Amino acid sequence: MTAELSKDEAAIYDRQIRLWGFDAQQRIGKADILIAGMRALSDEVCKNLALAGVASITLLDHEIVTEVDLGAQFFLTKDNIGQNRAEAAAASIRNLNPRVKVVVDQQNIKEKPSVFFESFSVVCLIHSDYELMVQVDKIRRKVKKPFYAADAFGWFGYIFCDLTEHSYIQEKKTNPRSDAKALPSVKKIPCIETYSSLLESLQKNWSDTRIKIIKRRTSPMAFLINILLQFQKEYRRCPTKEDEKLLIENKAKYLSDMGINDFSVLEDDLIREMISLYDTELSAVSAIVGGILAQDILRTLSANELPIQNWFYYNGLDGSGLVHKA
Repeated sequence: MTAELSKDEAAIYDRQIRLWGFDAQQRIGKADILIAGMRALSDEVCKNLALAGVASITLLDHEIVTEVDLGAQFFLTKDNIGQNRAEAAAASIRNLNPRVKVVVDQQNIKEKPSVFFESFSVVCLIHSDYELMVQVDKIRRKVKKPFYAADAFGWFGYIFCDLTEHSYIQEKKTNPRSDAKALPSVKKIPCIETYSSLLESLQKNWSDTRIKIIKRRTSPMAFLINILLQFQKEYRRCPTKEDEKLLIENKAKYLSDMGINDFSVLEDDLIREMISLYDTELSAVSAIVGGILAQDILRTLSANELPIQNWFYYNGLDGSGLVHKA
């Protein structure tokens, strides 16, 4: 897309302009997005961002399409088996909105220099590991640009958002008291929100919070994902089904490190469920988490309302989706 909206683009994105305004659509139309890691979750995010009219989407993935990928990744067909995953998905994304530039990068993300991640309007890592997420988050914080990390596996999913310092407009409706027939007015309030880094959020200490409050206000998913990432940090790999016993045995240690001594905040069955389906993609879960992720990226770009601050957790077993600040 061009820097300024043409008449054709204004007509195409008329519905969105009515929703978040002309200026916000212009900011979205100038955005260059990096999506690193092509999975079912990535497909959903790319679909929504392309339809919203961002300037460009760069797909970064060095892996090859296998038959397993066809189960939930709707951009792929049997003909794509053996092709690069980013290249295979690119054509379908271009067809969604020819005005959006789609760039394919087949290099291994771990071979990328720090400067590669600096220029994008938004960087989003999908199904990444602890070390890489922390590394890229640090790079993005130095240039004070938005960073997202997200995943969807089995019945579970999460989104982490770090905007460093984010300025946005909050709209507040006020009802006039003097004139009952008068329409409510909308007051636009400038706000600034400071975000924690991924490392800081994972090191949060819960010891000052009463256990009753934790159980009432905090999703067990917060502790499950923290344990998942701490396992990756400690063992420098993702867990497999063979690690189920190890994770359950170490649950008390991980929770104690968070300042939690009541280990019932996280049931062992949730750990078993996570491990059993960690490499499995479910279309429904990816659609829900991906839809929320794409909408939040657009909210960040539009600078209207507060984006996720700073974790979103989804549990498909009970249908809950909660935002937690850490």
